[in-house]
Amino acid sequence: MIRPFLFLFLIFFTCSFSFIHAARNNDTIHVVPHYRTLMVTDPSRGVNEVLKWGIFPSKEIPVRKITARLTMQCPDGMKCGAWDYLDYVIIRRTGGVSGESNDTEIIRNLTPYGAWFGNEWKFTWEHDLTDWACLLRDSVEIEYQHTGYEGKEVGWLVTVDFEIITGQPVMEPLGFDRLWNQSFAYGDTLRPFEKQVTPTTVMVPSGAEFMNYRVIQTGHGMDRPDNCSEFCTKWRELFCDNRMIQHRDMTIVCGNNPVYPQAGTWVYSRSNWCPGSLATPDVFTIPVTNRQPSFDLKMEPYISFKPSGGWSINAHVFYYKAPKAKNDVTLEQIITPSTKDYYGRMNPVCASPRISIKNNGKNDLKELLIEYGIQGNKKQQYRWTGQLPFMQTQEITLPGTLEPRADSLLFEVKLLRPNGKKDEYEYDNTGRSIVRKVPVYNTSLIVSFRTNNDTDDTYWQLFDSQGKVVYQRSAGDSLKAQTLYNDTLHLQEGCYEWVVTDISNNGLSFWANPRDGYGYIRLLDEAGNILKPFNSDFGTSIHHSFQVKVNPEKIIPVPSSFELTSAHAQQMLGLDIILCQTQDIVIRITDKNQQPILEQKIRNFSSNLLQLDVSFLTPENYWVQLETSDGEKQMKRFRKN
Repeated sequence: MIRPFLFLFLIFFTCSFSFIHAARNNDTIHVVPHYRTLMVTDPSRGVNEVLKWGIFPSKEIPVRKITARLTMQCPDGMKCGAWDYLDYVIIRRTGGVSGESNDTEIIRNLTPYGAWFGNEWKFTWEHDLTDWACLLRDSVEIEYQHTGYEGKEVGWLVTVDFEIITGQPVMEPLGFDRLWNQSFAYGDTLRPFEKQVTPTTVMVPSGAEFMNYRVIQTGHGMDRPDNCSEFCTKWRELFCDNRMIQHRDMTIVCGNNPVYPQAGTWVYSRSNWCPGSLATPDVFTIPVTNRQPSFDLKMEPYISFKPSGGWSINAHVFYYKAPKAKNDVTLEQIITPSTKDYYGRMNPVCASPRISIKNNGKNDLKELLIEYGIQGNKKQQYRWTGQLPFMQTQEITLPGTLEPRADSLLFEVKLLRPNGKKDEYEYDNTGRSIVRKVPVYNTSLIVSFRTNNDTDDTYWQLFDSQGKVVYQRSAGDSLKAQTLYNDTLHLQEGCYEWVVTDISNNGLSFWANPRDGYGYIRLLDEAGNILKPFNSDFGTSIHHSFQVKVNPEKIIPVPSSFELTSAHAQQMLGLDIILCQTQDIVIRITDKNQQPILEQKIRNFSSNLLQLDVSFLTPENYWVQLETSDGEKQMKRFRKN
């Protein structure tokens, strides 16, 4: 057993040792002030805070980049939170318990509708916090703040991991100023927005040559007539010294949310946020031309006859010295192939890797050599050309296929010769990601597509490794509602990506849109066996990559599963049951405490739609369980209306 004082000594020694060596370029330090912190709401206040201390690098250690990884998961023995609440990560005190109080929001998190998540659910988001390197030093008190009014029987386990990469900063920070940090009414003639958010003038410190104008803004509330500010479509303009630097529509589409499906209205477009996401800041790098610049934010004029909504705005300006390098490019992300949660919709892949790069050099990036491939294989090279300004990012799709010999191999990328020159900071030019093998199918496939009631919304396309469409079924296409269409595909050997798109962003089934009914789409083999089913509640799109070979190895049958044709039932509850083989099944309905109410046994059942009479149930939440004769069990929640 490790004695307590020895354990504390080991922790201190380990942290100190990592900081001693962190002066080297590209060392990595992890500071985790919150590890599986239990967060429940406090309904009496509408907010609950947990504060923890983290020991960050000292001010003498140069910091190249800071990335925060926020992980949420269902608590042990509890359900995940059910509502989309506003959460925050906040810097409270710096420099120890007697240090300065900063009270600065650095991350805004919108929780997902988690009522349907199983106990194993877990998701990690990433957020660039390099601008905050000036505060994340030495002892820092980090608060996680969870808002809302649920009971303490549901909640989240929260982990906040600050990954700090040491090394020469792109620009040396000189400090920051806060511009606005509160919620502002919108559409209220008694409190006009333009009277609340007024131009703010700052004093730029000596030596600063660039500024980062950083704005986090989300809309909340539902007024009349436009449902502002959560669901209305309004524009925003940002200004520096009366010069407009951005004009944009604040509505974003949520149907491609990586966290899906969710229990609530997760597919609805919202004002700069989605349930189960981090609020992404708008960041603009601006040369200093005036030592007392002014900053302003304007919203589209709007008057509500029943105002209740507003905009939550957190805006800062950060000051920096001139960049260190003229030619300096960074590998920001490997998007595909990747095992990161955020890129789950588009992975795994077998062709056309995608990466994101950033120009950290003062010169515009006009050309770049990219070397890439699976570890141990001969690398491919691609020469990118374009026009990428300082501090801007660019996604690049690389040509070629990926054929790993085994699962979990590494994909490697290296950036070379920015603008034909030696990179002036090479430590962040390389990256690795895990390559997962895609499924391998035979040369004949069947797309089994059962339409819902809206036949003009959904279409699918099959692309080869060159991006050419080889098969498709267009939206509309003279399709009939609630009809099954089977299309047989005859394919050559190679890599393919199958993409299903719903232009209304609500998939083939969505509980809040019962008029559209239920549909499904899946891949079958030539004999009609299910190779790949897809959840009908997919929002905007499905991406599925696969390889085709003549007489591939035996394909493992899909596990048994089921979907509800609607999460809300009146007289009948519909189940779409998928079985790996014909077998006996048992359907059980239990109450919210999982006490049994109904059990129905069915012999020799094949994959099919099934209707259960639930008219006798009182309006309440219930659970339905599928148990197969091979021992598999699954449960889903529904509500009797």
